[in-house]
Amino acid sequence: MTGTTVRSVETVALRSEPDEPFGYAQAWVEERTALLVRVETADGGVGWGECWGPIAGSRETIEDFLAPIVEGRDPADVERIHEDLRDRTRAAYQSVVPYPAISGVDLALWDLRGKRRGESVASMLGGRRRDAVRAYATGHYFKHGADLEAQYERITAEAAANADRLGAVKAKVGLSLLGYGPDEDVELVRRRVRDAVGPETTLLVDANYAYDAGTARRVGRELDDLDVYWFEEPVPPTDVDGYARLRDALDVRVAGGECHTPPEFDRLFEAGAVDVAQPDLCNAGGLTAGRRIADRAAGAGVPVVPHVWGTPVAIAASLQLIATLPGRPWLEFDSSSNPLREELAPDGFAAGDDGTVAVPDGPGLGVDLDADALDRYRV
Repeated sequence: MTGTTVRSVETVALRSEPDEPFGYAQAWVEERTALLVRVETADGGVGWGECWGPIAGSRETIEDFLAPIVEGRDPADVERIHEDLRDRTRAAYQSVVPYPAISGVDLALWDLRGKRRGESVASMLGGRRRDAVRAYATGHYFKHGADLEAQYERITAEAAANADRLGAVKAKVGLSLLGYGPDEDVELVRRRVRDAVGPETTLLVDANYAYDAGTARRVGRELDDLDVYWFEEPVPPTDVDGYARLRDALDVRVAGGECHTPPEFDRLFEAGAVDVAQPDLCNAGGLTAGRRIADRAAGAGVPVVPHVWGTPVAIAASLQLIATLPGRPWLEFDSSSNPLREELAPDGFAAGDDGTVAVPDGPGLGVDLDADALDRYRV
């Protein structure tokens, strides 16, 4: 075995508890977890990746099925390996390709490839268009034990602080989690958040597919005259026709894609269903798939703004891709409590006074992980 071949593929499962649980339209978040992938070559080179979703499932798929396919291969052949993983899993599982597991391996291989070449991933993807990316704040979640007015007051205060910091915020709707309905969602955005952040702040709204198409159309029309930049995941990811009908019916941009795989993005683009595509690199197949989705989006005239909600590995990978995208893409900047995001990277990621986050310029993904933090949160 030479130094340029993969010796091992292993997973690193992490878990932490937020300061207090928080919720969005579909669920309460009681803990933050992550499944990292560590790929090592025979000469000791290491690359890191990350998988979206629960630890269980992806961990076993990687260790028992994907690792033997990758071990002994040249990590420089990352795109060929990606295709082999996709094809082999499709043949084995038939009904589904485990893209989150493939994503973690793919990201680790890109990281390793860049480190071996002494180049950043952005450079290998064709070169960066920018050294820093403007950010918008994700957060503004729901909390236990507060009446509706208290929810409104806490969310608007958080949004106002994030608006001062970044100039762009994303409000969550879907108060159905707390037993309310679309009228209370509209009240939150129209009379609370928009007033709190002011007219100069870029305001985005995320429903986390809380609605059916009819309800989403009703809420979207209320957003049309609030200068809301986009209406994210208004309906379930599988409802491509609903996305397309909403895009025809509304003035506000319709955004989506964090739950979608590459074939599903093809359906979205063919149906003219989204104004903004939001692939998650930890879910859609890593950087190999992310770049291909971005190319298809460009052909369809659809801007790409990746979904980001993970550890510094996910953030760094997303920044590397965003640095190469045309237009003026954003970085989704999670402001909720997450020790994994805050402690795994010694230098971390912070927004500057101009509301932008620097793209790492080191080789590979450009992020180093803290061994003590990995040990502290490993499960």
